Amino acid sequence: MSEPAPDASSVRTVDTSLYRVPNEQTLEDATQSFDVLEIVAITAESDAGHRGLGFTYTIGRGGAAIKRFLDDELVPLLEGQPVAPRAVRSTLRGETTFTGREGISEFAIAAIDIAVWDLLGKHASLPLCELLGGTREPVSMYETDGGWLQYDADTLVENAREIASDGFAGMKMKVGSSVDRDIERVSAVGDALPAELDLMIDGNCSYSVPEARQLANRLDDVAITWFEEPLLKGNYAAYADLRCRVDVPIATGENFYNETQFRQVIDRNAVDYLQPDVCRVGGITPWMTVADQAATAGLPVSPHYIEPIHAHLACAADNVPYIEHHSTVLNEMLAEPVEVEEGRITPPDRPGHGMSFQDVEQYSVLDQY
Repeated sequence: MSEPAPDASSVRTVDTSLYRVPNEQTLEDATQSFDVLEIVAITAESDAGHRGLGFTYTIGRGGAAIKRFLDDELVPLLEGQPVAPRAVRSTLRGETTFTGREGISEFAIAAIDIAVWDLLGKHASLPLCELLGGTREPVSMYETDGGWLQYDADTLVENAREIASDGFAGMKMKVGSSVDRDIERVSAVGDALPAELDLMIDGNCSYSVPEARQLANRLDDVAITWFEEPLLKGNYAAYADLRCRVDVPIATGENFYNETQFRQVIDRNAVDYLQPDVCRVGGITPWMTVADQAATAGLPVSPHYIEPIHAHLACAADNVPYIEHHSTVLNEMLAEPVEVEEGRITPPDRPGHGMSFQDVEQYSVLDQY
């Protein structure tokens, strides 16, 4: 992907905010529950008068720490920088080497990177997908929201039928409570889901290698597109070992914080699908690097969550079969939520990523730190 010509303008002012948006119900996977979406947002205004929105998220904790890191460490560095995303990210990461490279620092840098790309799109009067060299078009999606761990087999079957009727390309369901219960739930969904739809299972880093092997082998009569994050994150050697011992494809990446971590699983032949999350991997800039690395290795990319941005990125990459449709909590904050039609999402045609917040005061957490 070629770098857009840097804009002559620079970042003049920066504001940060923290919001907490409750879910309608608590959503559960094998290692955590999700009842509140925290959004840490940044608005960067250029000296040309354009405003770029960036944000990152947590599932209920840590947002205040990310905002504090932005306010204390990164915002002073951002002010006065050119509207040039790669240059800005390089500067910020260089200045935070000792405290950075994953976790809070990368969440914070992701918010800035997204804001600066949004600014650049507005300066160029181009949607993000076109700014990145792609063509704006509908993007296929698979559905996750019907597959949470608290759902029993009957509820999952009902959800699977609804997902099929809504035109999604597939369904992902959570596993990890126990191998026997997983077998029951996955087998029920496999029988109910039409053959042309893909079925993914997600362990959310909850299994040992023997447990993951046992589950995969006992599900050999169910067509599974991928087994997502079965093992502890960061154990690249274990992922490589597991991939050699099971027939089901392996997916991972939503918990990776930079492109170097993706390089680790690629080089070890430890993965079949890569799943970068734009808010966790450090922003749009490293996301596109991961997509390029995957393409070189002949691997597909299917990103985690944040559909309105990932739709743009999918249009700019040639190796994205579909993106994830997750919970819709984020839509509560958006002035114009992006509609899903027949299981597909089309990036907004507005300049930048096309997202803006509206009526969010009710979710605001006042600066108390």
